[in-house]
Amino acid sequence: MELTHLRYFIAVAEELHFGRAAAKLHIAQPPLSQQIKRLEDELEIKLFNRTSRRVELSAAGKIFLPEARGIVEQADKTLALMTGLSQGQSGYLAIAFNETAINTFLPAAIKKFTGRYPEVKLSLEESGIVEQFNALDEKRIHLGFMRPLGYDIEAYSKRLLLREEYVLALPAEHKLCAYSSLTLDMLRHEPLILLPQSRYKYLRDCFDKSFRRCGFEPDIVQELNSKHTTLALVKEGVGLALVPESNMVCSPGGVEFRKLNSDLPTVEIFALWRPENDSPLIKNFLDLIPDAIS
Repeated sequence: MELTHLRYFIAVAEELHFGRAAAKLHIAQPPLSQQIKRLEDELEIKLFNRTSRRVELSAAGKIFLPEARGIVEQADKTLALMTGLSQGQSGYLAIAFNETAINTFLPAAIKKFTGRYPEVKLSLEESGIVEQFNALDEKRIHLGFMRPLGYDIEAYSKRLLLREEYVLALPAEHKLCAYSSLTLDMLRHEPLILLPQSRYKYLRDCFDKSFRRCGFEPDIVQELNSKHTTLALVKEGVGLALVPESNMVCSPGGVEFRKLNSDLPTVEIFALWRPENDSPLIKNFLDLIPDAIS
């Protein structure tokens, strides 16, 4: 029994006329009559009572009609579901991200994605580098937005999405605010707030090398991971801080930012996913990220 036979049966049952049913199905009447006869032969039951003047559903046909409709409806739903999955129109996408991503391109991409693909369930989680690598390897997330910071990412599919510079955050009344741009050497005697060495060894090593090339060791008064806490302390004059330029958008009042002429590393944000994961949901999401670096 084929779905086509069921569709033909439903059309005839609704029209109770082979000619009108054939026109509705855009086929000729003789093939329609033949297909209904084949269905009856396969079921070994008579579905219609036919005379030269009228067509009626048999008792068995009346019982079979709602069953046939249910089968066709479920088949159509299944086909629509599978089509949606294959085209990235429906399904489930789990994403992990870092703070820089949420401060830059990610909110706009999420808004566009949920508006364009309302049938996709989107899971969002802010997490660090190691947590994202573990989640990717354990297949708990499909897509990670992170700054690899010296980690080997060659085993993953990837796309570079953002590249930005480090800037100096300083209190609004600080003497260095008189300059439009600064060099690292000008920070020789300034108290600094940096990311913790224990968690960001690669990045801190890069920073330390840059300071040494300028001939001094930085005066580190605090090591903080939270950008919001860092900027709050900068505002109160506890120290100056090196932060990605995207932090300027979430800065409290009373904090100024200045460009740095230095060899500090840039902030690069990558999208990473497992290479065997060819879900169109990943492509659809990445395609909505504005200003991606090709």
